[in-house]
Amino acid sequence: MRKIYLIGFILSSTLLFTGCGGKAGGMQKLSIQSALADVSANSKLDPNIKLSFGDNGSGGKEWTANKKTNSVNKSTQEACNRAFISALISLQDRAKKEGKSSVVDIYSFYKKKKFSSSSQFECEDGKIMSGVTLKGKVR
Repeated sequence: MRKIYLIGFILSSTLLFTGCGGKAGGMQKLSIQSALADVSANSKLDPNIKLSFGDNGSGGKEWTANKKTNSVNKSTQEACNRAFISALISLQDRAKKEGKSSVVDIYSFYKKKKFSSSSQFECEDGKIMSGVTLKGKVR
């Protein structure tokens, strides 16, 4: 009887700490265009603050936006797009605060690892949370 309880305890602990089923998780590279094409996302971005992706080496002060979102019951694409759009909104808000009209040289900087692309962004996707960190220069 003790063996059955022990096996049950080990199995429950394993499922609790590793999760059961669901998403693969880990670092994902996803399409910027797909994220921006989402109608609900597009309505939240300010069309007056221009966005330019990829680190082109322009001058100016760099700002960071680190956003996380709940990924429970969401696809990787849905959760990561939401975190990405939230980070873009944060950068646009910074541009407004600084009296600027664009955010340029936007690149991924999750866990301080630079990934620059004009077509993709990086997202750390997990079973519970997904996160995106972006850096950009307001001008």
